[in-house]
Amino acid sequence: MSTSNTRGAHILFSDDDTDDALLFTQAADLLSSPVLLSFAEDGEQLMRYLSKELLPDMIFLDLNMPVKNGFECVELIRADKRFDALPIIIYTTSDNPNDINTCHALGANLYIVKPNSFDSIIKTLKRALAINWKTQPFPTPREHFVLPTY
Repeated sequence: MSTSNTRGAHILFSDDDTDDALLFTQAADLLSSPVLLSFAEDGEQLMRYLSKELLPDMIFLDLNMPVKNGFECVELIRADKRFDALPIIIYTTSDNPNDINTCHALGANLYIVKPNSFDSIIKTLKRALAINWKTQPFPTPREHFVLPTY
């Protein structure tokens, strides 16, 4: 699905933490361009959404979720050719190098450690949305895989 200038980006946010979803929503609301948000509370709900709904422009995916975790979701999404061009942005509290390496190997496009401040969430979201995913190399070079947060 392409991004329309009037509609803005459609983000599917998958995270079981309602506080994180609220902060993400509030940050998206403050951006200068509109963002359409859809939500999935666990990996199984995410996979059902992808099979039934209009594809989002990108997924922000937490790793630590019930039912199906983020690793399982990345693996399932990348196994389905319909989703080859769908950017998967890991959005998690984990800064564990093993988690980062696993996500890169599974085919995620970007890895973000959840920022500690609301201002940093806004800045990080702006930076992720500024990436032109159509021209971004895939797989993402390892040295550009982790998006630094402020």
